[in-house]
Amino acid sequence: MTRAIRVVFARTFGRLAPSPTAAVAVAGFLALAGGFFTRALMRGDGGATPAAAVWALSAVPFLPILAALLTMRLIADERASGRLDLVLTAPIQERDFVLGKFLAAYAETAMALGFYLLVPLMALKMCAPALADDLTFASFLPAAFALLMQAALWCATGLLASACFRHAAAAAFASLILMLALPHAIFWVATAWSPVLRARVASIPFEAHVVDIATGLVSFSALAFYASLTLFALFAATRAVAAERLRGRAGRGPRAATAGVAMLAFVFACRVVAFAMRLDFSFELPMHSGGAKASARTCQLLAEAHGDMRITCFLARQAPEFRAVSRLLRGLQTTSRRVGGARLAVDYVDPRWELGRALDLVRAGAEEGSLVFRRGNRRITLPLRDLFPASTNVARAVGSDALVAGESVCASALQRLSLPTSREVLYWTTGHGEATFDSYDPIYGLSDIARDLRREGYALEKLDLSSVPSVPGDCAVLVVAGAREPFARMEIARLEGWLRGGGRLLVLAAPGPNAGAGALLADMGVKILPYTVISQSTFSGTDVVAREFAEHPITRPLAGSTAIFEAPIPIAPSAAAQAEGTTFTELVRTDDTAWGESEPATRPWTRDATTEPGGPLALAVALERGGMARDVALRPTRIVVVGDASFVANGALSQRANANRDVFLNSLAWLAGLDALTAPRTPGSTVATGMDRTRWMRFGFASALVLPLVVLALGLVAAFRRGRFS
Repeated sequence: MTRAIRVVFARTFGRLAPSPTAAVAVAGFLALAGGFFTRALMRGDGGATPAAAVWALSAVPFLPILAALLTMRLIADERASGRLDLVLTAPIQERDFVLGKFLAAYAETAMALGFYLLVPLMALKMCAPALADDLTFASFLPAAFALLMQAALWCATGLLASACFRHAAAAAFASLILMLALPHAIFWVATAWSPVLRARVASIPFEAHVVDIATGLVSFSALAFYASLTLFALFAATRAVAAERLRGRAGRGPRAATAGVAMLAFVFACRVVAFAMRLDFSFELPMHSGGAKASARTCQLLAEAHGDMRITCFLARQAPEFRAVSRLLRGLQTTSRRVGGARLAVDYVDPRWELGRALDLVRAGAEEGSLVFRRGNRRITLPLRDLFPASTNVARAVGSDALVAGESVCASALQRLSLPTSREVLYWTTGHGEATFDSYDPIYGLSDIARDLRREGYALEKLDLSSVPSVPGDCAVLVVAGAREPFARMEIARLEGWLRGGGRLLVLAAPGPNAGAGALLADMGVKILPYTVISQSTFSGTDVVAREFAEHPITRPLAGSTAIFEAPIPIAPSAAAQAEGTTFTELVRTDDTAWGESEPATRPWTRDATTEPGGPLALAVALERGGMARDVALRPTRIVVVGDASFVANGALSQRANANRDVFLNSLAWLAGLDALTAPRTPGSTVATGMDRTRWMRFGFASALVLPLVVLALGLVAAFRRGRFS
């Protein structure tokens, strides 16, 4: 850095940093970005998009505005006041003058990003202790680097606008046109005009670049894009300042030539970007190797499996989902090597280049766009449309929530290869107002959990107890999902006889002690209390957030997780739970602030300590007994009761920041005797804040209000001490 650049930088930064405009701009940026970060993190709670990527994405829309406000006066005021002519009479090159101004604005923007980095590293860490291990400075470095690259481009663009206008407001308006309106308009027109581009690109490149880099995927084309356009903007700003020096003595010819040179520089920058995209290559940062944090269940399955397994990705390398799928498969392969179980090999077949192998796969029943899992002579074909949720655009799959579902589906396929070919049958009772597994209602249907069960290898069947002489012999688990009408005496008798022989029952209880099989449950040792649980640990006010899990095969792996119950019913042991050989376990409990409300329709809720039970209350229980008589049965009776009829409904599972799915699937595995498969299915890279409504409010208050006000106060005090208000 030359002495001239240092002098211009020191002079400009000394005036910019303590100015009221900069203080207001930085505080406004922090307030908007912090508020959007809180909202985005809340919506992404339970997904696979890292907190660092969410943090960076929340700042992307407001970073151009901050750069425009910081750069709008840097050269425009110099031109309007005539100081620019005086400066240019000194022996200083236009390049050094522009670079000094640029570095001053860039330093101020970097300071704003540094303050913004305090939001996750301090405020979020205090409000979400569950994320403390992931909220490190090193984990946010790639995301911060992506924002700094964008900040360089926006500061250079703002400086160019400031060099072309005499009024700061006009410069700021032109900057926003160049930074926000023009790129979004070009993207909208391009995607509307080209169906291929619309299928491959789901978001504007500025957002896609941030997600990729924040998740550890750095591409040469992205680096070339920001470097080329930043250098062009600085070059064009230098030419604009040079044209100002020529004004009044060189006429129109040199000014037109300067504009022509700037246009040629823009064309050259575009050609450089296009060339970089043609020769694009990418690399992953070691600290963010994709899929390295596999779920405990995936690690367990790979560790317990033996022999060779192969996954063939039958997909064109130019497909938009290829990058996400390959990243996921590399993670599975890395995990298989680490746990030392099955030897997992991964290969790729591009139907456009490997025609012979593609033809063999088609003849074997695989279609393009699928994964083929093989172990010996066994084969499972998994279409990629089953790998990602229907609501997920595959073009945004890298680092997104789609990877959560992707690993779960692949783990289920590996499990089916590891288990015997026979399938456990789950029977679901009907005729009493139960929810059915073939209902696709977005709120109360059970289609999402039914899809997971089929992936686990279960067969699902309906059962009307009133029309059969007994429970079928192949029934592994009988599910009563929210029955509201009481079972008939004949049905109770058939169900009781089946349980005496070592049957397995899972009940999602509906309100009412006698609803569904409530009468039978009381005789077996489980009592449904006539209350609705109310707790201060809540998201919406009517639901209950539970974090206390028992030391039981079902819930032991879920320590530190969060389960959400919508208007749950408390459960208690009945007198039969004291029988010899009976074990009653409270799987999930509330905290001490909860109580059982007898009149939930009456607001406000207040507890009557004389008639209403206080917390902690059991929301899910497990019962195991060796036999109904003195002789202990070889196959013990097992019952699991959850006090929420909609515990695994589609609406509940759409809130992925909960362990509801794992509690339900682990309960079925324990009931069916597959205790080894109760490890958590959620990948370790999943973001789970564990915050309830109170903590979310505290975090939002700290990130969107407290920090901006502190920065604003510091900036205004500095401006007052420097005499900027006079």
